[in-house]
Amino acid sequence: MTSFAIKLTALIAMFIDHTGDVFARQSGLYIWMRGIGRLAFPIYCFLLVEGYHHTADVRKYLGRLGVFAVISEIPFDLCFEGKLMDATHQNVYFTLFLGLLMLVILERIPEIPLKLVVATVFCLAAQELHCDYRYIGILMIIFFEYYRRIVVMRDFTQLMCNIRFSTALQGFGIFALIPIHLYNGKKGPSMKYFFYAAYPVHLLIIYFIAVYRGIY
Repeated sequence: MTSFAIKLTALIAMFIDHTGDVFARQSGLYIWMRGIGRLAFPIYCFLLVEGYHHTADVRKYLGRLGVFAVISEIPFDLCFEGKLMDATHQNVYFTLFLGLLMLVILERIPEIPLKLVVATVFCLAAQELHCDYRYIGILMIIFFEYYRRIVVMRDFTQLMCNIRFSTALQGFGIFALIPIHLYNGKKGPSMKYFFYAAYPVHLLIIYFIAVYRGIY
């Protein structure tokens, strides 16, 4: 699978997840839709690390994540809380932004003890800022980076992160390793901003449908 195909897989899984979260809470489909959605975040963490190693300009990469984190926050709060602002939960772009910033800093630090301190600080930051996936999200990014070439350890650490997450539902995330294993290292079609914009746009679409149906 190319990175395009893997991104599309994650996007579809995420859309199913968010649709289930808003519209299927009282349905038997809820667990299955949310379970499918658990594939999305590990894939995005994997792609973040791959992007970090292949980007021509990491500052622009950080900038894009930061901009879309801000853009997406209101759609995120509207979709899941039905209000413009909610400080109790920040969208996934903030988690990915922190993860990428951490990788940039860690690359510039040679001492392992100091690397551990920096990684801990970013885990605590994600936790205290209530970013999506909290500190576990940062750990996933760390393990994808440091076991990038050691497949057995990469899979084991991702398995532990998904199983040890705060909800049992995240255990479905281990199936994200299937498309990750199928990654062929090729880019595929370039639709970069489509994938960036798809996150806030689909959240707004779900919100407006929820308003129309009287959910909010």
